[in-house]
Amino acid sequence: MSFKDTEKESISMSLLDVARKCKDKNEMALIALKNSNTLEIKVVVDNEIDTTYKYHISPYYDEDGIFSISGQCAPLTSIFSNPSQTVDIKKWLFREREHLTDDNIHLLQGIVNQLSHTKTTKYITNSIIPVIHGFSGLKYKVSSSIVADYYVLYACSTAKEIEAFVEDVVSNNFDLCVKSLNGGMECYRQAGSNGYKCICLIGINNDWSYKVQPLGLVAIDNLAPVSSISSLSDENSSITFPNNITVLFPTNKPQINGFCNVSVSNWAGNGIECNVSFVVSFAGDVKSVTVKRTKKLCYDSWTHRVENKVVDLTGKSSPYTFTYMLHFTDGDNYIPIIIEDNHGNKRELELNVRAEFVRTDVPSIDIDNNINIDNY
Repeated sequence: MSFKDTEKESISMSLLDVARKCKDKNEMALIALKNSNTLEIKVVVDNEIDTTYKYHISPYYDEDGIFSISGQCAPLTSIFSNPSQTVDIKKWLFREREHLTDDNIHLLQGIVNQLSHTKTTKYITNSIIPVIHGFSGLKYKVSSSIVADYYVLYACSTAKEIEAFVEDVVSNNFDLCVKSLNGGMECYRQAGSNGYKCICLIGINNDWSYKVQPLGLVAIDNLAPVSSISSLSDENSSITFPNNITVLFPTNKPQINGFCNVSVSNWAGNGIECNVSFVVSFAGDVKSVTVKRTKKLCYDSWTHRVENKVVDLTGKSSPYTFTYMLHFTDGDNYIPIIIEDNHGNKRELELNVRAEFVRTDVPSIDIDNNINIDNY
């Protein structure tokens, strides 16, 4: 590793910070493990004598924050307490043809944690984030090492929402809070808010000081697909809280936003029966498009019947085209459309298709049926 500074005459950096700049944390940790948790760091400075330091690196295990949540959410865990980390290290050791005992694997994991440790505490989830419409009827069982006079659960999308929520709580004499974590707790959120939420335990004291502990993730979806792709909301991939805490959303989080636009590209027919071509452009969590053939769009009961044509868009590519037979009349024809997403949210609209039919009188034709036909 090379460190250069053209403005300063000296660079001050701890040996641990130097070791943390290594590209392969697993490889560096394994080297330290094989040398009694010691790293040899050789420092080469221009026009100076080379110096080699022996640095004893201590393993790091995240044991400070003890917390858990059970209920409809994806529970969070510290990246240093993630059970999958041990699995990943074992896979790496297998590829490297390095067999270690369970005790040494645990020690190796601690050294990797130390090399990866920063001032920011990061939380992740190994579970699928559930999609809900709200917290009505839901309760959560919570445990935490936070000690406070009052406790309350709040689901937020940004850390700024918590400050405003705590202000409301203390100004209303802690009426939403409980004094102990025994039993189920209700969760609150900003009125009418949707999106990806982090359920946080807020411990508030009588002097209005408070602490925040992120616990789990949920997704709230009460919004139907929008009509313009530019209006498709771009959700953040993380939430940063005070005291250097960051919650990371998984890359496989469920889709809760959608865009869908339906138009008529072409139609042809004699008015009694018209083949109407629909084009559907869509993205996100759009599930289906329904065309309602109302009584006005039927010529007669013997020709068409009143029904809904449901087009499932699952697995289909955008834009998607389909044809449906409708009855048009001269002038404006209104076609009711229903767009639905994967979580039952619907948007209803009407497409206006103007039609004009040119009809001419058909001349009468006399046909002589007195034709002699010889059959051979």
